[in-house]
This record gives sequence, C-alpha cells and structure tokens, in this order.
Amino acid sequence: MTARGILSLIGLALLAGLSYGLLRWVETSLRGPAPPESQTPVLTLERLHAVRMTAAGQREFTIEAHRLWQLAGPGGVRLERPELDWYQPDGQTREWRLRGEWGWVSADRQTLLLEGEVVADRTAESGRSPVTLVTRDVRVRPTEHYLETAAPTRAVTPGGELRAVGARAWLDQERVELLSEVRGVYEPPQP
Repeated sequence: MTARGILSLIGLALLAGLSYGLLRWVETSLRGPAPPESQTPVLTLERLHAVRMTAAGQREFTIEAHRLWQLAGPGGVRLERPELDWYQPDGQTREWRLRGEWGWVSADRQTLLLEGEVVADRTAESGRSPVTLVTRDVRVRPTEHYLETAAPTRAVTPGGELRAVGARAWLDQERVELLSEVRGVYEPPQP
C-alpha cells in the first residue's frame, strides 16, 4: 500500500468519525429535555397505622400519620404529622416515640426523614430513665433504631438538660453523641 493510499484511508476514517459526531449532536439537539417526573401522588391514605413485626411475631415499631401520599417511581412516600413508636423485644412496651411535622420515607423503606420540629420521648413506663429530645429535621433508620440531625438539639432528663448542635443516637443501645457546642446543666437529686 502506498503512502497516498494510507492517507486516503485515514482521511475517510476521520470524515466518518466527524459525520457520526455531527449526527449525534443533531439528534440530541432535536430531542427536547426529558419531562420532569410527576409529583402527583399515585395513592393517598388518611389515618395510616402500619406495624412492623419481628420474626418472632412481636411488634418492632409502628408508624402512624394523619395522611400519606405515595409518589410515582422512586419518589417515596410523604407523611403528614408522622409518629414512629419503637417497642422493647416483648412487643408490648413502648421504648421511644418520635413525632415530626412532616415525613418522607425512601422508596427502599430504609430511611425516614422527619421534617420540621421533631420530638423523641422515652417515658418512665419503659422501665428506663425518661428522656425528651427536641430538634429539627431528623434522618431515621428505623430497623437500626438510629437517628441523626445536624440541627440544634435539646435533651431533657430528670434533673438535667443538655444542648448541642447536631446529634446521633442509637436508641436501642441508650447511646447518644452530641456533636458540637455542647452545654449542660445537672442538678443532683436532693437526699
């Protein structure tokens, strides 16, 4: 093959590549942008009460909401005034109750976002020391009894109060990490 033949082949290959690129550019410019996914609910429920059971048939946690909207595709579920109750292993004794103004459940059901003011309560009826956490915008992993927030948080216990910015809590382990700007007041019980 001669040098002129090799240059001709290279020129044809280059011309074919440019033609393909031009064709792709024209196709994409003729196609309009993809339509946005609809936020119209595909299902709406009033006064929701859902129970998750353990393998042994005991209540693990319940979710209640004034209203639920199932969104299309991977949009998840929106909740109005959600309440999440975690139970002790006996399935009868409530350990914690979380309440939020709004909520969102991911499509895979692994994450719950509680939006607006969020209150988490553990009462003395649980057999443990009562605690109230008040914060905003909490990410919850219900099956792990885990929650986290980057917002200012207040924890109130008998005789004490802690304030911090940001918190992580493993509620089944009675473990809470206050992330920054921690301040507290404690008054020991009088003998």
